[in-house]
Amino acid sequence: MKGEAFLLAAVIISVALVAMFQPMRSEYLVKQKQLLQNEFFSNIFENIFNEIKNSIYFSYDNFDLMILNSYDFLNFSQKIANQKSMDLKSLVLILKVEENNQINVTVINFLSDNLQLNLTFNDTQISILIIPLYTLDSTTFSYTPGKSYTLDIQYENVERDVEIEVQANKKIYLAYVDVGLTWLEESRRKVEYFIMS
Repeated sequence: MKGEAFLLAAVIISVALVAMFQPMRSEYLVKQKQLLQNEFFSNIFENIFNEIKNSIYFSYDNFDLMILNSYDFLNFSQKIANQKSMDLKSLVLILKVEENNQINVTVINFLSDNLQLNLTFNDTQISILIIPLYTLDSTTFSYTPGKSYTLDIQYENVERDVEIEVQANKKIYLAYVDVGLTWLEESRRKVEYFIMS
């Protein structure tokens, strides 16, 4: 009889302990899952952002290839993100300082439909582009070699000033990349520009 009571008490205590620690274990597993999802999302975002930049770098010194490779990679990334239920939005500006005293700015819009992009070059030359989604457009500005200029970029709630130093007989490329990614409750956005000369 004592042995049966002992076994019954041991079973009751075991069940009580398991029931008591089970919610803690579930909370731990939920937190671990969230941490893994956050890390996974961050890795995907950084990979996409870096690959967009690389698609520009790898085509250095060939303006047309920079545009084509960037567009192709953005299009590919958009399709894959949609398959994975992710929302990828991006905008890329590629600027080329040409020898004929012209600066060509080409815009690739994967950000929003009919994006209004205001470009102001050195507070004097203004270009307003309305760009449909998944398309590209371009504009030009005039410059004088040996001077520094500011390109003010405005769209949606973003405003950035980019400093450009133009030197005589020297090609300069500038790339401006804005990427946003949303998945489940996670969302990240990063804007960066870099100069290649």
